[in-house]
Amino acid sequence: MPILPQGQPDEPGPEPHHHRRTAESFGVDAERYDRARPPYPQALVDGIVAASPGRHVLDVGAGTGIEARQFQAAGCTVLGVEPDERMAAFARRSRVEVEVAKFEDWQPAGRQFDAVIAGTAWHWVDPVAGAAKAAQVLRPGGRLAPFHHVPQLPGEVIDALAEALQRVAPDSPFDPGLLRGSAVDAYQPLFAKIADGIRRTGDFSEPEQWRFAWERTYSRQEWLDQLPTFGGLTQLPPDKMAEVLDSAGTAIDKLGGHATMPYTSVVITSTRSSHTIAEDQPSARR
Repeated sequence: MPILPQGQPDEPGPEPHHHRRTAESFGVDAERYDRARPPYPQALVDGIVAASPGRHVLDVGAGTGIEARQFQAAGCTVLGVEPDERMAAFARRSRVEVEVAKFEDWQPAGRQFDAVIAGTAWHWVDPVAGAAKAAQVLRPGGRLAPFHHVPQLPGEVIDALAEALQRVAPDSPFDPGLLRGSAVDAYQPLFAKIADGIRRTGDFSEPEQWRFAWERTYSRQEWLDQLPTFGGLTQLPPDKMAEVLDSAGTAIDKLGGHATMPYTSVVITSTRSSHTIAEDQPSARR
């Protein structure tokens, strides 16, 4: 789940990419992250591959390689860029090539790609600098396609999480209370920032938003296994995490011990124009 742009960041500014301690904290339990986080709809993967000029893919914020493995299975060659060495090490064990760096600082060394993707990770990237770097490494007609899972949590679970976090971590940047109502609507300001960052480069077509609806039923244990992987919760000390899990578990018990959660996986996508500053940079040529 992407973090909502609320709370007190580690650096000035409200944007999620300023929350660097959170952005680089997921590797605290990379095995749990890979086990508990859901994959992306096959239609999303197929749609991006079909709309790209080739099958060389750069995966930004590759994490443990969840989406990279899906694109590999679709016939793509994938290179990951990931700031957390622990996550990168896990991805490499599953045969995903990963280089460790923040995307904004990563050196492409002349390599170019047909698609730049990011699975629930682009909100950790500066929206303008990241789009500019994507323009540099994409071939003309190449596709920039960051995508995010947006789950519609049951109201009972939202209330339990909000109450527990207000009690144990009132400064947490993760505010589940903002998800009351339509979760997709709640995340539109974040998606608008991503689209605006793409526009501001002047190197891409008008961004489009693709949506893929699906659902998953979680047992109590499956949901509690995933919960500690959410941004804003990864840094909770064990005693406070135990309180959050107890509250969420009680809410799921009241739902019958399981919860069916509708998801919308949202892609913000655009194609690189045939004229871009990347063509004037020797480092961007093959």
